[in-house]
Amino acid sequence: MSERSQVWNRLVNQLKALLSRLWAIQIYDAILPVVITLHSFPEGRNPALGLLVIWMSIRLLNQLVAQFCQHSWRPPLEAILLALLLVNTRLIVLREDIDGATNFLLIAIGFVIGSSQSLREWRVSFGWLALTPLLVGINVLNHHSAAIVWSSSFVKDVYEAAMDGHGGINRFATILMLVTLSATSFTLLARSLPERVFGATAALAGYALCVGTDSRLAQIAPPLALVIGMVAARWRKDSTRFVVFLLAAVVTAALLVGSWWFLFAPDASINQSSDLGRLRAGACWLSLMFTGGNRFIYGVGYGPQANDMCSHLREGGGFGHAHNTIAQIGGQLGMLGILAFLIVVIVISMGLRRQALSVACRSGQPPFHLPFFQAAVSLNVLLLFNTLATTIYRSNQVTQCLIGFLAATSLCLFTTPAATSLASEPPPADLESSST
Repeated sequence: MSERSQVWNRLVNQLKALLSRLWAIQIYDAILPVVITLHSFPEGRNPALGLLVIWMSIRLLNQLVAQFCQHSWRPPLEAILLALLLVNTRLIVLREDIDGATNFLLIAIGFVIGSSQSLREWRVSFGWLALTPLLVGINVLNHHSAAIVWSSSFVKDVYEAAMDGHGGINRFATILMLVTLSATSFTLLARSLPERVFGATAALAGYALCVGTDSRLAQIAPPLALVIGMVAARWRKDSTRFVVFLLAAVVTAALLVGSWWFLFAPDASINQSSDLGRLRAGACWLSLMFTGGNRFIYGVGYGPQANDMCSHLREGGGFGHAHNTIAQIGGQLGMLGILAFLIVVIVISMGLRRQALSVACRSGQPPFHLPFFQAAVSLNVLLLFNTLATTIYRSNQVTQCLIGFLAATSLCLFTTPAATSLASEPPPADLESSST
């Protein structure tokens, strides 16, 4: 072999080793914090969504390549999703279908990507997502002059004055809640002290941003979801009394906060008007199912006309969304939409139940199964809170992808199922030879 060939082979081997190391740390997931940060500014929306499509394509291709290398006989369903993603790229990147059917395509793709991840892969993904609060916090501080004064709504003031890229402060708060709990999940799964310090710092930065949005949900939901995840992960049959006590404490705290908010706060009348308006909006959207014209089955559909159907509730602008995901889906997509929502809830619940049964058998369990189950419960409870209090999936493609991706933590397998799968069956040729 000539010297030139040896040099070439050495370069190729070094490149392969580098790519192998980068793939081991899932370098492609570093796109996510960049996407979320860019999407925080109007001028960064289109580049951010382009990067989001690239990330989803890479993840789907990874799954296809893994199946090919393993000679799997499972149908390549990821290829169909990749094809659908490509033909809808224009609608996604240019935001031409911001409240249309591509919402659910992005949720589905995120769910499929997340459902194939192992526990180790989830730990790495959480680590990359934990970068997001730090990057967003740096940008908020960089634009601090946009806020008039330092206050409890500092992040909201800066966002509305200088950022305003995620479709409103509530959408921005939703993103912050998701990445804050992702950083907390990384802390729970961390294997070294530097990782724990990094994760805890990112989680605290994320929660500080949540508090600064002046959103009650962003302030209350993350710690409450964490408490519920901790209780679920450590529940025993002999700890029922403790669970009842904890639930009673939570209910008491909720009643005290609610009494202050609606009765004794300085702006209690404004709070009552605002929240009653949200309830009326939800009731209006849900009632659209019962206005005839097959709307009970199909809903009212998409578009400006549908968004204005509850405009009579407020002067100067309609309630374009229901402030409740179930009411929104019911009014927009009818009973078929509600059934689709229930299917997703059942799949997630069955996944969490399977994880709960796995961690209940403590003997021989690796040390990271319990904290991952806690993280999975917390993330899905947070999604549930947002589902009940907001129309979480609307008007933000980044949020849509993260909804599916993080909800899929419920499907992470701790143990290999005993049942024989299609992928484990011998190829047809072997079946024929065995039968003869």
